Amino acid sequence: MAVAALLLRLPFLGESLWADELHTAWVVADDAQTIPLRAAMGNQSPLYFFGVWTWLQAVGMHQWSLRLPSLIAGIFAVGLVTAVSHRWSKDAWIALGIGLLAAMDNDWIFFATEARTYTLVQWVAILQVLLAWDASQNDRTSAWIGLVALSLTNFYLHYTTILFTTCVGIAILICASDRTIRKHFALASIGLLLGIGISVPHLMTIFERRSNWAQFISATSSNEWYRWETVFAMLLPAGIASVIAWFRHETNITSIDRRRFVFLILVVLLPITIAWLTTATGVAALFFGRYLFSAETCVLILLASMMTLLPGRWIGRAAIVLALLICCVYRLPTQWQTMRGEEWPTIVNAVSQNIEAMDTPPEIVIAAGLIETDFLRTKHANEAPWDDYARLPIESIYHLPEAAKKRFGLTYTNSGEPTPRYLEESTPESVVIMIVRGNKAKANQVATRFRDALPDRHYQIKTPKPQASGVQWRILVPHLGDN
Repeated sequence: MAVAALLLRLPFLGESLWADELHTAWVVADDAQTIPLRAAMGNQSPLYFFGVWTWLQAVGMHQWSLRLPSLIAGIFAVGLVTAVSHRWSKDAWIALGIGLLAAMDNDWIFFATEARTYTLVQWVAILQVLLAWDASQNDRTSAWIGLVALSLTNFYLHYTTILFTTCVGIAILICASDRTIRKHFALASIGLLLGIGISVPHLMTIFERRSNWAQFISATSSNEWYRWETVFAMLLPAGIASVIAWFRHETNITSIDRRRFVFLILVVLLPITIAWLTTATGVAALFFGRYLFSAETCVLILLASMMTLLPGRWIGRAAIVLALLICCVYRLPTQWQTMRGEEWPTIVNAVSQNIEAMDTPPEIVIAAGLIETDFLRTKHANEAPWDDYARLPIESIYHLPEAAKKRFGLTYTNSGEPTPRYLEESTPESVVIMIVRGNKAKANQVATRFRDALPDRHYQIKTPKPQASGVQWRILVPHLGDN
């Protein structure tokens, strides 16, 4: 399974980093002391970035080295799900089938080839659930300690995992076999809350900016609903077989298998339900695949648990074959060359060649489509290096010649309108090279808005070649004689 997972992920490792990954590259590009602030600017905890920074000190910054930690964690996650499936089902074919589902799934592949924290969260979440189940049934001290440690690790890998951890806790309370276990759960919860407490000020700051998330997260998102419809579709064959077997009284289900099934149902459904409710009510926009990837991962663990509810191995194997067919139709990557669609190297190289051919260095303006860049228009613009943040796609692994010293970021809202810093530091006679994250129409819109906001400069907008998927550039040449 590890080899299969690796082969299915290799085609995407050479793809250009996209904006979220470029935030990772920017965070780890300089000294370790800069990591906490830069991570916080992107609403992230620094833990993951410290790990990546340490790794890069040994091998250097490359696309593959930025993505390798995620790749390794993602492959381990496939192996772990396969091992758990074999332990519960006692059937190698069923285990291999579930492992293949994990290896083939579009989301598992995407996050395993992305320089972000999500496959590390995934791997820890699997261990977290296994220890939570053990603690809820066997009340081992080591399981409680491990559960608290893993829950804290996941929280500091990504703050949104607090939702998943809370739901795991609810599942423990419901499925605990006696009152003593619930008391030990309360003690473990106190330890967990103490570990989380030191981050409350930062969490409150992020929560105050929750309206930012609502701009791209919706409770009615067709993409999110499609995700969950197709994920749960893989459970249908096993679910239908279980119901038929139950009505025909053909099952011999043990109480432990039944409790484990209920436990995993809660672990999977509670986070999704709560995230949808908080999004629909405007409390916090959490109904988003990235924020629910731990729950999505546990769907395959739930499938492994369902295998123990079926009356025979061949029925279980047939259910897995049907799940694989569903996965092939709905859950495979739609393209095997690109999943992200942002070709930054092509544009950065083209802009660099243009800069080197110019007698006078141009001004660089970039619209990276990062929501947090709206700080550039507020009184908080100088409280953190927000202009650097706005330019992060061209300030780390992909970078322009040093000759182009005047570089300016643009905001997310009304992108194209010059920022106060640009108005203060720019010169009317300078050529402007504008880089826009988006398609041709978006780039034209941003360039036109920029030109119209500076009517005294009379820019002519040119569209040079080459252009690229997901990233465009324009040259704005001033007509000084028209002033």
